[in-house]
Amino acid sequence: MQREESSRAQILRLVYKRVEYNGDKTLSAGLLGESVRVAFYTVTPDSLILQDPEYAEAYRLKDMRDLRIAGAPYTSYCRWHNGPLSMPDKPWERIYCNVPSDSYCKQHKRSLRHLYELCSTLHGPKGLEACKAVDRIERAEYAVYLTDWGGGKPKIGMTRLFRLYERIAEQAHITATLLAITDSAYKARSLETQISKSGLAQEQKRQSLRLRRSLGESALILKRWAEKIASTVGVEWDGTLFTVRPASIDPKSFRPVRDPSGLEIADINGYWAGYVFATTPEDAKIAFQVKPLQHKASIIIVGRTPG
Repeated sequence: MQREESSRAQILRLVYKRVEYNGDKTLSAGLLGESVRVAFYTVTPDSLILQDPEYAEAYRLKDMRDLRIAGAPYTSYCRWHNGPLSMPDKPWERIYCNVPSDSYCKQHKRSLRHLYELCSTLHGPKGLEACKAVDRIERAEYAVYLTDWGGGKPKIGMTRLFRLYERIAEQAHITATLLAITDSAYKARSLETQISKSGLAQEQKRQSLRLRRSLGESALILKRWAEKIASTVGVEWDGTLFTVRPASIDPKSFRPVRDPSGLEIADINGYWAGYVFATTPEDAKIAFQVKPLQHKASIIIVGRTPG
């Protein structure tokens, strides 16, 4: 659908990413030089999934040059879309609700999409009840995973199985592993909660690009945690460790920007851990978080026709 060229801010729905397998490596770690095998993946930003506020259809922006971050405050829009919950889709073919809302509009408050978000984020009985509701409507495969981010305990999380590597790419981590697979959102969330309450892992951590542990050391530590957790909760862990790294860039060479409002973007160079890595017209390397801009009219396409 053609739209008139405009400086009207577009709704950023998603940074669409490609995750690719790049082989395994055997690393040596620990005082005894124990061997640990790690699978390597890379993540690359493929395109931006945008939506004109006046239309319901999303579209794909492959050419991620010459953009401007709109000035805050932003108008937020309902997060509902018609994509399936249980399998991959083409997000640029989705229909998104374009009703202004801080989360979900009144019409979509009881949608499957909202129920799953409540299931995966709320703590306590309300979250588990939402998970049961999800299971009643649609069955899917879910992954319970661990990541080592350099802290005292690993992070425990859950996601839909087909999104595992993409979900790990969205988090600051050194190594990760798939702990268990289940066909129930309720069982996955219950296992995540059980492990968190046991004190063997934590559900949340602050995102940071500073990771202070070597890959080999991290793999060995996570292996030991995974073995202990699997034994404690009674699941069979297959021993596979992996990492997802940004392709072609070094995150440490980019300066994090807390508030990107009004910034000119010459090109988007990479993605990792919830950050977009970009260069400005002055060749400055900057990094900014996607989440504060997502589902908001926050992106202006400079000198081109949106859509």
